[in-house]
Amino acid sequence: MKTSIAFLAPIVILSFSKLVAVQSQSSDRNGRGHDHHNQKPNFLVFLTDDQDLHMNSLDYLPLVQKYIRDEGTEFTNYYTTTAMCCPSRVSLWSGQFAHNHNVTDEAPPHGSYTKFVAQNLDQNWLPAWLQKQGYSNNYIGKFINGVSPTLKHAPKGFDKDHWEPLVEPNIYTFYSPTFSTNDGPLEAHSGVYQTDIISDKSIAILDGLAQNKSQPFLFVISPTAPHDEVWVNGTSGVLFTPPIPAKRHEGLFKNVKVPRVPNFNPDVNDKPSWIGALPKLPDSEIDRIDAKYRARLQSLQATDELVERVIKRLEHNGQLDNTYIVYTTDNGYHLGTHRMYAGKQTPYEEDTNIPFIIRGPGIAKGKKSSAVATHTHFPATVLKLADLPIPDELDAHSIPVLENKAIYGKDQPTEAFAVEFWSNAFFEDAIGRFNTNDYKSVRLIGQGYNLLYTVWCTGEREYYDLVKDPFQVKNIYEETPFNVLDRLDALLNVLRTCKGPTCRDPWSVIHSEHLDNKAFSNKKSHKRVRSLKDALAKKYDAFYASLPKFTFKSCMQYYLPANEITVPAF
Repeated sequence: MKTSIAFLAPIVILSFSKLVAVQSQSSDRNGRGHDHHNQKPNFLVFLTDDQDLHMNSLDYLPLVQKYIRDEGTEFTNYYTTTAMCCPSRVSLWSGQFAHNHNVTDEAPPHGSYTKFVAQNLDQNWLPAWLQKQGYSNNYIGKFINGVSPTLKHAPKGFDKDHWEPLVEPNIYTFYSPTFSTNDGPLEAHSGVYQTDIISDKSIAILDGLAQNKSQPFLFVISPTAPHDEVWVNGTSGVLFTPPIPAKRHEGLFKNVKVPRVPNFNPDVNDKPSWIGALPKLPDSEIDRIDAKYRARLQSLQATDELVERVIKRLEHNGQLDNTYIVYTTDNGYHLGTHRMYAGKQTPYEEDTNIPFIIRGPGIAKGKKSSAVATHTHFPATVLKLADLPIPDELDAHSIPVLENKAIYGKDQPTEAFAVEFWSNAFFEDAIGRFNTNDYKSVRLIGQGYNLLYTVWCTGEREYYDLVKDPFQVKNIYEETPFNVLDRLDALLNVLRTCKGPTCRDPWSVIHSEHLDNKAFSNKKSHKRVRSLKDALAKKYDAFYASLPKFTFKSCMQYYLPANEITVPAF
């Protein structure tokens, strides 16, 4: 039964009128330059919660494959820069790294909706920019943690009539969700599956939007699947249990197990201390991991059905051809990799490399792209497709999603980005909390190389060559030449505090700040450094060796710039 109704599922609908292949005559920060007589595109985003890429969850979603993957382009090098829901979601909508928006945790004082509102982050973010350009912005499902039942207004940028977030303490309860509805009363449900409620609400909203097709829209649908069910108990704290599927999906995938890849329950003696101390997972824990894996896949089946229903309704309403549809998640997830039970929050691929698929006018069908992108790229991507101004303070440029690459002008391909974290790590549905999990990483993906370099708050360092070791099994920091590590340290030193243009082109920052250095007697040559390959020129060895190295003073579980320092070259 329902006491009141609300929905829960992040979908962003990107609708776009017929895309005209026009050579961009503007700078790389401007829009795509489409014919001004064409209607602005719509944007529809499906935003799931904790959905993995590396355990192959997409392979179990045939309708997502049929309606989005087969009809669009999948970006295989797409990442979250902070593997936790609140920071990641704020980055998705703000286009900023967590060190810039400073929502760094899931609970106060360093995270949650409370921190988001206190910092006025809804004043300058994608929904507000779109609304100023005439867009109707709509949201159903999980926004971020900490949305209070006493919430009386939508964040700036969202239409109050179509703002229906899940609220505490029932954000993660699959059969008893509570929504805040349109600045009105709460809608509490009992016995109805959360994703199905979201599905019904989504159809109603789409039908309403179809009544005024001249107004473009952004629509975010955000179910909590496959996140754990979470119960808040006043005496015992927070209880995590495996996600609950809709009754019609119970019992599916009976013989399915977590993929037994090389980093599943391996030796971990070269990992940072808290991971290196983990015991090998016993068979009983592996059985629990497999059971949770099946529950996650089962819980996603209603989302799969939701995707089909929504896209069919878009087509029925005559809006599919002018809509960009995105399927993504906030962060990845691990189950048994590196001996870790269930969770996220680490710099490894399972937690940071996430699904991102987009379909729409001008986008290749049934293709995969290796272009590097993160959630910080998303706002610029939407603005580019809508041919709207792109604020220079964004930490990333637009993703090259269109087949006509000329539209992207002088945009430099992304090669390097930061992965950062300031909180403890914990295993969901299990005992384990670790307070030495603050870290800063640089991910570097270019022609012939794929690297992960991490500095932990304990002073420990990791370095992986993912071309040779895609599962990050062997930490090769101790055996890597200093000339390579010196470049990575310099890059991390820029990315850890970068803002706007310095995030988009960190190599030029390193070199432009040191033009008076003897290594740069040929300034024209210096200005051409745009990649690791360029920076590895031998003439720069002494320069990079002289640069200070990044480290933490201590493990604090929150972001404090004064705790992140440089020390003289080793």
